[in-house]
Amino acid sequence: MASARYTLNIKPEDLKPDEPRQLTRKEKLANWWYYHRLHVGIGAAVLAILIWLAADMLNRTLPDYQIALVTEQYIPETVVTELGDALSAFGLDLNGDGQALVQVSGYQLSLGGEEETGASASSSSTVTTTVDAYTQMAGFTTLSGDVTTRTSLIFLPDDPEAFQSSFELLAAADGSLPEEGAGLEGVELFAFSDCPVLASLDLSEEARAYLDDFYIARRGFAEGQTLAEYPEENQALYEVLTAGAAAQ
Repeated sequence: MASARYTLNIKPEDLKPDEPRQLTRKEKLANWWYYHRLHVGIGAAVLAILIWLAADMLNRTLPDYQIALVTEQYIPETVVTELGDALSAFGLDLNGDGQALVQVSGYQLSLGGEEETGASASSSSTVTTTVDAYTQMAGFTTLSGDVTTRTSLIFLPDDPEAFQSSFELLAAADGSLPEEGAGLEGVELFAFSDCPVLASLDLSEEARAYLDDFYIARRGFAEGQTLAEYPEENQALYEVLTAGAAAQ
């Protein structure tokens, strides 16, 4: 037992350990990236090889535009494909294969919010926002590959604040990147349902129920960088899809 002379002036609150500081979303992702970057690099390389082999073997038509849809909830591949098919009507045949094709790539990952399960606007479907470790790694790996290779200009997040806090990719109205740590301040952002072109798409009730809660924005680039392919054409598509809408 400690001597009284050592404990005489100790207050109960002095014995309470300091509470650990809560990490920000960006710090959590940075910490996750530090310990998994090798796995992500290997996974991205393997994924790129598999995609190339699959496209070569199946002689699949390659997309003219690629759009990134980022969400924590599960969205059926049929909904993502349906959206891409509907958007293809506004694109051009950029690669000369005789077909205008917009590919929407869905990236499911948690951006640090609370895990919850809820019902979607469609009574026949349930939206789950619980992301398991495998889905998180797959989503982060593929999205990181998209970002690194500068594949997508147009982004469709359902939680733009969390997305911007984590990746700081979304651009201002002039295409520039806002100051680091500014969040959505200065970002040009439109609600999916507020855009006349997007609101008029011929989509099923299921697809509309999922997509009406999303937003549309474009990616900004550091000075000297731009989209890897067809930057001007992707910018033109973004302007068509957001025409007539008021930014948030």
